[in-house]
Amino acid sequence: MVVAEIKPFWVDEWRVVYNLKFKTAAQLWGPMDFMQQFPRVYLTLVKWFTSAFDYSYFSLRFPAWLAGVGALLLSYKMMHRLFAKECWYRYLFVMIIVSSYTFTEYYVQTKHYTMDILLSVAALWQLTELMKVQERGMKMAQYMLLCGSFVVFPFFSYTYPVAIAPVFAVIFLRSVLPGGRQRLLMTWLPLMLSAISIGIFYVVDVKQLMADKGMQAWWGHLMMAKGFSLYDFCYNLFNLFAETGSGLLFWILFGIVGLAGLCYGIYTSAVHLRKGYDSRESIVLYSTVLIVLVLVLGVAGKLPVGEPRLNAFVIPSIAILMITVFDKLINTRWGKVAAVLPVLFYAGVTGNIYTTAINTVASPVVAKRLQTYKATESALAIAEAGKLPILITPGVAFPYDTTQNLPFYNTVPGDWVIKTFPGYKVGAALPVVGINDTSEWPKAIMQMSATSAMAGDGLHYRIVRRP
Repeated sequence: MVVAEIKPFWVDEWRVVYNLKFKTAAQLWGPMDFMQQFPRVYLTLVKWFTSAFDYSYFSLRFPAWLAGVGALLLSYKMMHRLFAKECWYRYLFVMIIVSSYTFTEYYVQTKHYTMDILLSVAALWQLTELMKVQERGMKMAQYMLLCGSFVVFPFFSYTYPVAIAPVFAVIFLRSVLPGGRQRLLMTWLPLMLSAISIGIFYVVDVKQLMADKGMQAWWGHLMMAKGFSLYDFCYNLFNLFAETGSGLLFWILFGIVGLAGLCYGIYTSAVHLRKGYDSRESIVLYSTVLIVLVLVLGVAGKLPVGEPRLNAFVIPSIAILMITVFDKLINTRWGKVAAVLPVLFYAGVTGNIYTTAINTVASPVVAKRLQTYKATESALAIAEAGKLPILITPGVAFPYDTTQNLPFYNTVPGDWVIKTFPGYKVGAALPVVGINDTSEWPKAIMQMSATSAMAGDGLHYRIVRRP
């Protein structure tokens, strides 16, 4: 999907790509067109990379893919760190993350969600590294790398500050409870650097996101915008876990087991509050605090709860709590019966990964989108070679040609959409005029100074000449 042009772009990507292509790096730090938000440091780096390749298909797909691969590899590394070798269902940690809707759907998309997932796993890595510092120290080179990660990571994800917040709570409790007062300065210095970095990130970037009234209105139904509702709270809480699964059966299973994991996490975290937390208990505490924090932010109207792509940063914690439930159940006298659950989850996440991969390239809608993409790219090459203006209908935006086009409702005009295609070269600056139907080309071309133009509806194109 990165090297071969088999995954056409879609409406959310068009909106980001439009900003990348037609805004300077400095302008990206201000308001973005089409009600978009994207961590500005990350977006600026994507701008630098994609512009070097003239906004090619490969360059637009590569950054998200790289973040996704990083998330997969780091998850595998953390799986071995978080769970014992005897835990045969520990691979669910990686597979739940990889099979989640956000990972599979946005794996190579020109969006920031795979980076959110990567940095959510990175927050777990940072926690385990801080515990290592606290317990036995660390070599200076490794320590400097750890400190650097706390400074840099906040600028690449809006959800990372939420994902790292429970680390402060865990390290605080480990520091004040018995046996945790070793190396306090070395343990807390990275967190202090993180707090400073997050503060700067808020001032230069997040402040714009928090002031985005359009974004708040769009997600208001998931953020208790009209006041607290017990029904909405319970529904969003269940969805937070359930949406990690796929299909009705696994939606229910993930919801039930996830809730059980949260309840157990609250219980065991409270039990160990007096006697302290070992490494394993600290990870469960972190996961529990993160999910509780997300719920609090949801009630406060600061975070949509239950929307998979916006809550992707909690998936590693959900996986940890689920595996913890399996671990407790399997180590009871009902262990042999309970062992069926992780087997079911293995089947579910594996099936979801494969069916998603197949649907990505085999569904009729994707096939037509790909036809539209290929036909439009060919037409753009001809138009550029002949310096022809372009007359285009909303059909180029299939199947989003009747989707809400924020902030312009009820239409997705073809004129700006076609400019997001890799084949439309920014330097060429070919004039593009949106028309409702290809039959309107005579009137449109008469209003232009050109004698001929490329006219099309996304699938069919032809050169037309002034009557």
